Amino acid sequence: MQKLRPVILLIFVSLLLSAIGHIVFLKQWSTEHFMVGINDGLSQMMPFKHLLYEQYTQGEFFYSFDFGLGAGTFSELSYYFSTSIVFLVSVIMISILKALHIIQTTDVLFWANAAVFISIIRLAAVLFITTRLFMYMNISKPAALVGASLYGISGMYFRHVTYWEFFADAFLWLPILLLGVEKIFREQKPGWFVTAVAISMIDNFYFAYINLLLTAIYILFRLFIPLTQDEQTKKKSMISFFVAGSIGAGISAVSFIPAVYAYLNNHRPVFKQEILWMDETIDNILFTSSIIVLPAFFVFVLFSWFLYRDKTFRLFALLGIAAIIMHNSPMIGSAFNGFSAPQYRWEYFLSLVMGGAVAVAVDHLHKFTWQRFVIPAILTISSFLIYVWKDEYFEIDSQFSTLAISALVITFLLLLLYILFNKNLIKYSLMASLLLWTLLFANLYQTEKILEEGEISQVSKELMTGVDYDDPEIKKLLKYIHEKENGGPYRIEWMEGVRNNTPIVQDFQGFSAYSSILNKNLLYFYLYDLEIDMGRESVSRYATLGNRANLYSMFQGKYIIRSRGDSNIPYGFDEIHASPKYIIYKNDYVLPFARATSSVYEEQQLAAASPLMREQAILTGVVLDRGKVADPLPEPDENILNFDPATIGATFNDGILKVVERTGGLNLNLEKPPKSGGDLFVSFNLVTKAEDQGFLLEVNDYQTTRKSNQSIYKTFVDDLTIRIPAEESIEIRLPKGEYEITEIQVYSASYQALRKQAAQPDLSSNLSIDGSHVSLNYDNAANDEYLKLTIPYERGWQATINGEQAEVLKADFAFIAIPLEAGNNNISLSYRPPFFKPAAAISLVSMLLGFALVFRKRKRINNY
Repeated sequence: MQKLRPVILLIFVSLLLSAIGHIVFLKQWSTEHFMVGINDGLSQMMPFKHLLYEQYTQGEFFYSFDFGLGAGTFSELSYYFSTSIVFLVSVIMISILKALHIIQTTDVLFWANAAVFISIIRLAAVLFITTRLFMYMNISKPAALVGASLYGISGMYFRHVTYWEFFADAFLWLPILLLGVEKIFREQKPGWFVTAVAISMIDNFYFAYINLLLTAIYILFRLFIPLTQDEQTKKKSMISFFVAGSIGAGISAVSFIPAVYAYLNNHRPVFKQEILWMDETIDNILFTSSIIVLPAFFVFVLFSWFLYRDKTFRLFALLGIAAIIMHNSPMIGSAFNGFSAPQYRWEYFLSLVMGGAVAVAVDHLHKFTWQRFVIPAILTISSFLIYVWKDEYFEIDSQFSTLAISALVITFLLLLLYILFNKNLIKYSLMASLLLWTLLFANLYQTEKILEEGEISQVSKELMTGVDYDDPEIKKLLKYIHEKENGGPYRIEWMEGVRNNTPIVQDFQGFSAYSSILNKNLLYFYLYDLEIDMGRESVSRYATLGNRANLYSMFQGKYIIRSRGDSNIPYGFDEIHASPKYIIYKNDYVLPFARATSSVYEEQQLAAASPLMREQAILTGVVLDRGKVADPLPEPDENILNFDPATIGATFNDGILKVVERTGGLNLNLEKPPKSGGDLFVSFNLVTKAEDQGFLLEVNDYQTTRKSNQSIYKTFVDDLTIRIPAEESIEIRLPKGEYEITEIQVYSASYQALRKQAAQPDLSSNLSIDGSHVSLNYDNAANDEYLKLTIPYERGWQATINGEQAEVLKADFAFIAIPLEAGNNNISLSYRPPFFKPAAAISLVSMLLGFALVFRKRKRINNY
């Protein structure tokens, strides 16, 4: 018990400091405001935690039809929470509390309420672990705690945990990785490094990449800065790191391999903007940076040359200087983001080495003299003045400036007093001032940078239960729909604003999803194969079916909810119910979840075909990519229409449209307008000539937005197909500016093929959809060749027919088909993450190797 007291005390102090660091958000929580980002926090973090909690507590770990059109959540949500250790521990603890009836519900609002408390516990663990790391490196406990606080109670921690909660988990694993590095260097014990690598790679593949890069940088410096006398040679150390790291990576295989596969099976347009090696604009890291702010004491000790004689200080200080230089390089930011758009997500490493340098310097305070104080003080003041001069937005009377200057004055005053009187009380006062600066800065950062600038102050219970997020009026409409249904899959098109994960929040199956990792096949289906306009251009999303009736019917789109006055209602949908602001429409031509066909087309046949011809092929047959002989393409259901273009408030020459009025564009006057009751489709390629300006595109009553050419979220997919109800004229309207608009085509559709398909009987029976398992019987009386299912194609699906293994084919560009047998087909499909079984075998073998390595090293050291 005597040995446990210091540990218990450190845990208590860590929790206390963490709670004080969260005072602003605890106060927010007391007024039903939450530590959740208004954009990604509400649109991704909370919905994904809700979805995964429901899955895991119901025994489903791999797949969900509630995520978009269906997705492997274990792999595709590995970037978020599916393998997050903090989240998994939270699930266990919350499920226990729920079983004890301490917690009643676990909806999205619950996770918003819980965010600040999960963060407090996580940050306390960060402080405890980092303090223990510094203590292991022979730093005194008080100094180690101060250094750990500079690392954990930092602006970046609160930025990460608020906007993208899983980012903050990386703060836990980096010090454990560095402890593993030190264990190998100092004691030749690989166990900690094996464990740290495994945990990092299991937890999150993206931050494992960042943390392992940072660890590699640390090892590189460490190879040339030995800290103890008995360290093994560089060659032996590198061999130890390679072996231990490989075993750790192998242990993580069951999680890491499916996650990396999902990342590789994602689609995101290439970042085309120029990436500079060094940023010309200054990020004021001494006063107001939103990424990292350096305390005055750290800047002072960097200029204290005599401290570099201490090897531990030298290590942390040189790493800190390198990190400061790296911070100003967009190219480095790109490298840490997988060589995509520059992102500044790795700078917690600078906080960690800064904390280490400060902790060592505190232990060496007694070595300061007047002579050793003056020059570093002058250089520190000069640094602050340079940042004031270089920062054109600097405000001397801002709270950040006041805090930074006050910290500078107090630091120098206490240092001078300590040099003069050499009293421990002054030394502890200096450490207390550093802790106080850290806590004040953290709470000021939360107030100004997050609550005010980040608009997090708006995230409240009122918002989350109101019309802008989880509209009570919509919930009543959804309840009405669910009560009408008595079985069979159906989907509802509804999305709250631009929140694509609305179906998860409101517990219905929809047509939208927003995630950094999505099924590439579905994204290609939307962006390229069918050119489905989503009403808003953006990467990492799909939404709606562009009012295209064939697609709604094929994908069980049975209901849509639209605002009153919205005239963009797809063909075949009739009003069935209304509320004060919204109307429910029901589809008269919904097709079965499973449809059989013997009409087989090939993707190569359709390479030059229009998106509507591809849609027709999917409707009337099955499209495969096997490269074999195919049937002739079906008769088109659409007719190409001739038109006379006329400019409105614009000029149009050789494909260049110059809109000179506030709004203008083209009128496409049809020579033979279609009869009422059908639809028109207009296709064209549209590119803005503006360097940095997004715009609204209107086609009759239909509206869609396009991103600026400089936006990192631009798709650069400029071929558009827009559906509108049949009219005599098509009005294309754009804001003032210059555009290139080419390849204009107009089609009319009568939907004869859709009505014919909808009249066919549903021959499937006993359909059961349960997470990663789908089963049904199909009576193949017509001896059709293939059965198509509305399941997005992913590697990992396996099928049996009448107990025999069957091939799962990619069909209709993004979905599943299986070959049928004659007569009755008892079909069973199951999903496991890609390479799950071999990856699990690698993890098991690696775990055994890890135990063998650790015990072998331990035995050798004991014998020695």
